[in-house]
Amino acid sequence: MKASIRLAAFAVAFATTPVWAQDFSESDQALELVGEAPAACVLRAPSATAGVNANFDPTGPASGELRIVQMVDPNTAEPLPTSITLSLPVTCNASHRIELRSQNGGLLRDRGNARNRQNGSGFGEFLTYRVGLNWAGQQREATSEEARNLIVAAPRGAAGDATISFSLPGGGGPLIAGRYSDAIIVEFQAAN
Repeated sequence: MKASIRLAAFAVAFATTPVWAQDFSESDQALELVGEAPAACVLRAPSATAGVNANFDPTGPASGELRIVQMVDPNTAEPLPTSITLSLPVTCNASHRIELRSQNGGLLRDRGNARNRQNGSGFGEFLTYRVGLNWAGQQREATSEEARNLIVAAPRGAAGDATISFSLPGGGGPLIAGRYSDAIIVEFQAAN
């Protein structure tokens, strides 16, 4: 950013002695003000805007824990339908990109094996879910396995709420008892 202000120079004489006219060049009359706004993305604490069988607890200024209230039906050990939408206030003052990725590619039982997938014929210890990202007029959705690099590129600055949605369909086969987890990482990268 560059702004300039031009100051006019005046000479006033109140004495009886002669005053010689001075010649000011334009470069002597310029006062330049210069500033720079570095490219940045600022995130504020996320919050849940809607949810079914899920809660969201912020754990820091830009992090939180999504907790499934009841993971499985106690009679069948099959997953119950779960969904939640999170709102993440963001301000980016330059072109930027958002990258969303799943650390495990799905919900994996602690000390479990991702090859033991949930299916209708046996007990599983890994199940996929759907995740969506809506930001700056663009929307992307994928399974957790496909969400290794879910990207939205914004060609200019934007401000508002990015929304992240999570959904787990019910059924699909029983799960082995235990704690299931995954980490969803969301990164905003401002252009240099």
